Formats: sequence, structure tokens, C-alpha cells
Amino acid sequence: MFLRKSKNASHTVSFQIVEKVGRTNKLVKHLGTAKTIAEQRDLGEEAKLYLEKTRLDKGIMSLFDSRFETGELDRTLSRFEFLAVHNTNLYRFLLHFHDLLGFGGLDDPVFQDLMLARIMSPLSKVKTRDYLENSLGISYSLSSVYRCLKLAFKNNYQTTIEELVLSFVKQYVSPTISVLFFDVTTLYFEAHDEDDFRKCGFSKDHKNNQPQVVVSLTVTHEGFPLNWQIFSGETYEGHTLLPCIRESIKRTGAKQLVVVADAGMLNKNNLDSLQADKLHYIVGARLHQLSDKFKEKIAKIPKRDKTGRRFELSDTQTLLVTYSTKRAAKNKADRKKQVEKAKKALAKGREVSGRLKYLSKSEPTTWVLNKELIAENKKYDGLKGYITNYPKLSNREILKRYGDLWRVENAFRMSKSDLMARPIFHTLEESIKAHLTLVFGALAISRYIEYTTHKSIKKVVEVLSQAQEIIIRDTVTKQITTRAINLSYTAKILLNLTRK
Repeated sequence: MFLRKSKNASHTVSFQIVEKVGRTNKLVKHLGTAKTIAEQRDLGEEAKLYLEKTRLDKGIMSLFDSRFETGELDRTLSRFEFLAVHNTNLYRFLLHFHDLLGFGGLDDPVFQDLMLARIMSPLSKVKTRDYLENSLGISYSLSSVYRCLKLAFKNNYQTTIEELVLSFVKQYVSPTISVLFFDVTTLYFEAHDEDDFRKCGFSKDHKNNQPQVVVSLTVTHEGFPLNWQIFSGETYEGHTLLPCIRESIKRTGAKQLVVVADAGMLNKNNLDSLQADKLHYIVGARLHQLSDKFKEKIAKIPKRDKTGRRFELSDTQTLLVTYSTKRAAKNKADRKKQVEKAKKALAKGREVSGRLKYLSKSEPTTWVLNKELIAENKKYDGLKGYITNYPKLSNREILKRYGDLWRVENAFRMSKSDLMARPIFHTLEESIKAHLTLVFGALAISRYIEYTTHKSIKKVVEVLSQAQEIIIRDTVTKQITTRAINLSYTAKILLNLTRK
């Protein structure tokens, strides 16, 4: 119960005693409306007396009761020692989902806590050790942290965790896995020296001058990660598809499967191999790379929203091209920004970056605006192509399945932002793989939490980080107890999930 003061349109102030019931405030007593400062003071005193009387009637004594002298309050509080404030509620919440996935079977508390800390506050291994000690009261030596990473690599935690996730998904989420989503990204290193594993190559982070590795990821329709693989930094992303998909099929035992991937995976060897393995696929099409014959047909597609046309590319391949007015507007806006960037770069007269799409060299040292490319790209505004060897799918089904590719893209986004998979400072191949195994496990836990709560992992961590636990010791009896603080309504709902 508490006092609520409300300013009225008539410049008066209403004084009410209200009580929180669920998520709403219930009016208990209207004390009156004050027109002057003196009346406000009087009603404030009346409210104070009412609240104190109500507490006494219920047998509740407040240390802040007006009849206590300040000295008595200080003496009462001085008996207690406040030892620490920990993020125990968040830790226990994450641990609950960690255990449900079966990760407790690893029987490695250091790896467990490093994995959970990856979700709570992704930091370097040194800072993670400090975070565990300061925020949870869990102490590990730095040497034990690095021994854990070596053990994770030696005992192949990657395979164990992947098998546990697959077993969980098949038992509790989807008994039959019929669709796999695939994508690739790069992780760069804060270094400039290459080795046999860390190589410079095409970087999605525009870090072409720094060593990197290429990482592939396969996820289910529900967004659960199933398999990851790592390749040396100079590996062409199109060469990563088959090893991952074949490994995922081997583990899932799937007979009928549709592989969904973006246009980066579109090369003849990949598609021929998927066809030979009797796998269906849907991949993004690069329309500007098609033959002139198909370009002419595509140009005749009516520019009406949601228009779709099919073309037979070969005996086994079908091309679906759709038009979207929303996509057309975006293509136009994106191109305008890129053209403006190119013009600004030319106007500055400084060294021009080759990454600017609409610049080309007219001479070895002279850059010009590529007007032909601009005109060519205009032809494809609003158009999007999809290639499949599964013609039984309707246009809507093809669009729906390809549209779900965001699930693997979201997994990579979560790994890179929320779990901070990059940049990484490890140098040895075994520690790089152990680090990514940690990230993969944290990703699986995070996705399970999102699947269960329908909230982003970022939001869950934000809410439960505020619901801290204070540790108190009675200096007389030496008894130690804990109390939750800042426990919001949303935090209570989340924590209740772990008590079922």
C-alpha cells in the first residue's frame, strides 16, 4: 500500500491510498483534494498516519515507522553486514536451460560457467574470470580456465554438444527434421600474422588485411543450431556447404530434406552434388548472372506487387522470380546511397576504395562513376530470384521456406553481437575451436530460452540482470541469508519457468 498523488486539470492535487494487485493499482481510500500547499502538507501527514496504522493493524512493523528514533534504526541496521550483490537469479535461470539440454552431462563446471558467462556478459577469458568472481562469487584461476579450453578440444566437446542439441530437438521440438538452413560468416583476429589456419581472405567485416577463419552454421526450422564447422580464412564460402550438410544429414538420419541457403552457395558443383545426394534445395539466384535469354524473359515480368513467374532453367532446376514494390523502393534507396558515396569519394580526390560498388577504373589510376552498371541494376529493382530442384513446391511454399533463412542469419547475428564471437584473440587452432564450441553451446541455450519465453535473449538478460540477490550476514548469530532485489513482474514470470 502506498500514497498516490495526482495533479488535476483544475491545478489541485488528489491524495489517494492505493494497493498494487497484480499489475494494476486498486484504490483503497481517497483522502481528499488539496488546493493549497498547506492542504497538501496536511493530507500528506494524514496519509502517513493512515499507512502506519494499517501496518500496525496487520502486525507489520517498519524500521522507518515515525515512532522509531534515528538512533534505534541505526542500531538495528548495524547488526547486519551486507556482503555482496550477485546476479544469481540470471545465473540459475540460464543453468536451468543448460541442464534441460543435457549439457550437465559434460561434468565440467568451468566450461559450464564460461558458457553461461558468455550469455550473461561476453568478455575475454581474463575478464570473464573476474566477472564470475565479482558478480557470482565463483572463483577460478586463469590457468584452470585455459586448461578447460584444452580439455574441451581434446575431449571433442563440440560433437558431444551438437549431439545433445540434436537429441533434444528431435525429442521435444520436432521429431522429424525436414528443412535445414545454412549460412557462412567470417571471424577476424586482432593480429596481422597469418598461419596455416588463420588466413587473410574475403571478409564480411571488411577486415581483408587481418587473418580470419570461415565459420559455417546449420540450423533447424525452429532456429536451433545443429552443426558448425570451421575452415581456413582463404576458403571460398561456396566450398563450405557440402561438408556441413552431409555431416548434418549423417547425424539426423533425415531421408527427405530441403536445404535452404543464400546466393553465396550458388555454384554448379554444390547444386549438382545436392542433386546427386537426392536432396532438395532452395537457393537465392543471382539474376544479373543469368544468360541473356532469361534476362529478356525476366524483363517482361509485370511490375505489380507480389507478381511471380516460373522458368525452367534445366530438366532439374526451376527459377522463380517475384516482384515486390517494397523491395523495389528499398533497391532504389540503397542504390541512391551507394551512388552518393561514390560521388563524394570522387569529389574528395583522395585514394578511392575498391569496395565502392559504382566506381570503376577508366585508366590504371583513374576512377569514374560506372553509369552502365547503375542503369543495369535499375532493371532488377523489386525482383528477387530463387532456384530449386523441388518443383512440387508452390510459389508461396518456396518464398516461405527461403524467407525463413533469417533463422540462421539471426543465429549468426546473436553469436556476433550478444555472444561476442568476434573479434577473437586466440592464436592456437585448438583454443579457437574450443572458443567457438563455447559460443555454439551458449547459442543453443539462448535459442532454447527464446523458443520458450518468446523474448529475445538480450531482453531476458536485461530483465534478470536487474533482479539481483543481496547477501546479508547477521553479525551476532553469524547467520547468512539472501534477499532478491529489483524483482520486476516480468522477472517473476521468467523465474517461475524454472520452478515447474
